This record gives sequence, C-alpha cells and structure tokens, in this order.
Amino acid sequence: MGKSSLLNSILGYQRVIVSSIPHTTREPQHTEIVYNKTPILLIDTAGISKRGAKTAGLEKHGIAKSLVALKKCDLALLVIDISQPITHQDAKLVEEIVEAKKSFIFIANKWDQIETRDTKKYTDYLYGKLPFAQFAPIQFTSASTGEKVKKILDLALLIGEQRKLQLSDSQLAHFLARIVKVHRPSKGKGVRHPRIRDFKQTDANPPVFEMKIGAKEDLHFSYVRFIENRLRETYGFLGTPLTINVAKSKNVHGKHKD
Repeated sequence: MGKSSLLNSILGYQRVIVSSIPHTTREPQHTEIVYNKTPILLIDTAGISKRGAKTAGLEKHGIAKSLVALKKCDLALLVIDISQPITHQDAKLVEEIVEAKKSFIFIANKWDQIETRDTKKYTDYLYGKLPFAQFAPIQFTSASTGEKVKKILDLALLIGEQRKLQLSDSQLAHFLARIVKVHRPSKGKGVRHPRIRDFKQTDANPPVFEMKIGAKEDLHFSYVRFIENRLRETYGFLGTPLTINVAKSKNVHGKHKD
C-alpha cells in the first residue's frame, strides 16, 4: 500500500482502489476538494517502477501519464516507503521534479513500520542521498494508521503561498546590500571579483530571479547557491525550487548598458 491508500486516508473515505500489488493505479485519478476554504485538485498517479527503463505494457503507459501529470501540477507529493532504502530510480524521479521546477514534499510513508523513530536520522539519510532536494520538507506519515496524514494538506497550502511570493525591488536591494557585507561575491574565471549591479525577481509561481554583473566578470556558481540559501533563510520559499539567472551587462563604447 502506498499512494492510493494515502489519498484515501487524506480524504477520509475509500476513493481509489488499494492493493498490495504495485502499480494497481494505471490512469491518473482526479479528486477535487476544498480545504480551509482553498480548492485543491488531488491527482493519484501510477507509481514509477523501481525497474526504470525495464517497464513495459500497461505499467509503462501508466508511468508516461504520471510524468505528463507532473508537468501540469504545481506541487508534487513524492510518496516513498521510508522502511526501504532510497534507490537510483527514486533519485531520478526527484531530479525530474526539480528540473520541472515543481514544488514538492517528501512523504515518508510507512512510518509506523519503523521500530526506532529517529526523525533526524532519517532526515539526514534522505537529504544525504538527495542533497539537491534539501529545500523540500519531509512529512513522516502512515497511510494505514492515519498518523500525521492531515498535516500534508496544511503543508501543501503553506508551500502554495510561498511559491507565489513576489519580492519587491527594494526588498531585494536591502537583502543584497546585507549579504555582500557578510560574503563578498566570489569570482569564477578571471582575476577580479565581480560586482552585482542589480538583483530582481522576474517571475513567481515558480520564483525566478535575475542577477546582473559586469560584461567581463564571472560569478562562481557557489555564490549563486549562497544567495539561494540566504533567500530561503530570509523569505521562506519552502518546498519550492528557485531559479537564479546570472546576466552580464552589455559593454557599449566603454560604458555598461543594461
């Protein structure tokens, strides 16, 4: 039992068929609900096989539809069996979610089967295996007992709000002035340190930022990650991948033209 039993537990009634046989769900099942006055569309998709490319037939068809559903969603609930080791296929699926710029939550299901419930131990294990997804919160649950299942929707609504967060130019100007004092922009190629000339948010849902540096300057990728981490510490953006584009000012007749 996994995703389908979790959906039934969230809803409080038997909405979809639950089976001990993997990949019982072939077609995405859509369920509309209203939670805390907010409409939510829940989609129960076919599971992604641990065998990856070896899947075939109806199972492969169901997985293809799951990936299409992923592209259309805002938030993915990635249900994993926390009693089992993380696999290469799990990591590939997380990569798909991150690259698609989807917000997501790790649903560490079957928590009731863990004898010693050390959340820090399992959190460190999960993030250690998937370090590129540490922005995604982990909710330890048990679909069979209903433990902490209701917290999933509260977390989903919070992430939905932060995914749409739009920061003003003045907010980002103050933010940038503060962090460059803490950590000077580090150079990539070249000999001189770059200077960040402008920092703006160009889009939301999901959030996209643009940072401008000089035409002949180069910013080290680690500094972009530093800025991302400080943005999360300051403003949240819980469970949502951030995009920070680095653009170079155009140099025209010896002058910088943005």
